[in-house]
Order: sequence, then structure tokens, then C-alpha cells
Amino acid sequence: MKFDFFSFIPHAHKWHNIIVSRKGAVAPTGRTHYSTHIQAQCQRCGERIHKVYYRDISDKQARRWLG
Repeated sequence: MKFDFFSFIPHAHKWHNIIVSRKGAVAPTGRTHYSTHIQAQCQRCGERIHKVYYRDISDKQARRWLG
């Protein structure tokens, strides 16, 4: 039986397969605004992340905000 003990050790995620898309988000007032959706996967542990920014930001800024 193989145990992967390194998955329990905290690490800095190394994101790849980054997808940045822009979709419309509906505000409580009923107006539609652009929002930025980011999806990525960690190379080391396989964790997936989904973030939504409720404003239109550049691709470069979105990648920097991944952490």
C-alpha cells in the first residue's frame, strides 16, 4: 500500500491549466456587469481553484492574484 505523506505537508501551490474568462454577473439592482472567472489546478497536489472577481480585470492581473 502506497502512502503519499507529502500531500499532508503545506506547500505553495504552483498553478497551471489557468483559464481566465469573462462572463456577465447580475447585481442585486438588476444591472449586468462584467466579471472575471479564473480556474486553475495545482501541479503538485491536484487541487482546483475557482475564483470570481466581480469586475473586469486584465489577464495579467488575474494570474497575479492567484496567489
